[in-house]
Amino acid sequence: MEASKPEGISLCMIVRDEEFFIQHMLASAREYVDEVILVDTGSVDNTVEIARPLVDRLEFFSWVDDFAAARNYSLQFAKFRWILVLDADEVIAPQDYERLRELMSDSDRDGYYLIQRQYSDNADGADSQWIPVAINDEYAGDFRGYRENRILRFFRNNKDICYRGRIHEIVDYSLDSDRIGSTDIPIHHHHSNPDWGTRDHAMRDLAIMEQIIAEGAATGREYSLAGAVHLRVTGNYSAAIDYLTHALALGEKPISTREAIAEAHYRAGNLSEAITEYRTLYALGATSSAIKNNLSNLLVRTGELGEAADLLEEILNEGVSDPVRKARIEGNLMALRGEIERQRKEKS
Repeated sequence: MEASKPEGISLCMIVRDEEFFIQHMLASAREYVDEVILVDTGSVDNTVEIARPLVDRLEFFSWVDDFAAARNYSLQFAKFRWILVLDADEVIAPQDYERLRELMSDSDRDGYYLIQRQYSDNADGADSQWIPVAINDEYAGDFRGYRENRILRFFRNNKDICYRGRIHEIVDYSLDSDRIGSTDIPIHHHHSNPDWGTRDHAMRDLAIMEQIIAEGAATGREYSLAGAVHLRVTGNYSAAIDYLTHALALGEKPISTREAIAEAHYRAGNLSEAITEYRTLYALGATSSAIKNNLSNLLVRTGELGEAADLLEEILNEGVSDPVRKARIEGNLMALRGEIERQRKEKS
């Protein structure tokens, strides 16, 4: 029973081949939690040797292509009343650990969403959800900004609260939504290991998701995630459209799934289908700057310059935080207005 456990925080982690970052991560967390439980899922590097003196309990889990199973295995060893889950490339600031402890006194909450900051450079200025870092942000490293992802990583140590999903596992479904709180506490997340890149992670995850699909056990979430990997990583846009269409039919996040379908058509060169999807999104009230920008680019290619320019002007009027992206949109708008004027003069 949770009530019989002492008040405190158990940090539960699963790791594999994380020697690049594990010492820094554990050192940053060690004094702010009451125990550290680390489950290794098959490291062949020095992760275990580095971590051993920094954890309270070291366990091993035979990998079965199931992240939820590994996570739940780690939870069973937690002794304290609250559980914090972090990965080896994530850290929390010291002052934010104090904020976590303040949350523990609220008897109306069984878990809390934190904000995962996924650091990146947004080099081409195309990511409209990218947020520039503040000046002198000590957690940004060499990155210029980040994207935010709300994630449930702090919850009560209760046997009924467990992870679900062989891939991209979450605990959300095992908690009553009315008893989940939201915070702005950031988890700083870096893909810092040069030997284990984002593509490697994505391809590993894709293999698991496609196995689930082949078994006929996939939900809309697995179809959506598999489609996203093909869209973003493999470039197999036909597979992306197929998986994402299945996800949409199963009711998986209609707006974001339809937007991914639109982007897949766009990248595949299916201009008519892409325009149709983006127009549908716009009509449904999905008017993010990314949707407007992509629709504008497509309309330029089909000669509908006036509407394309109007969409770019809408984006600028709403405000663009990334200076690189703002300058690019302003340049495109100026060029469009110039071309529209040139065509007008030719006709007159």
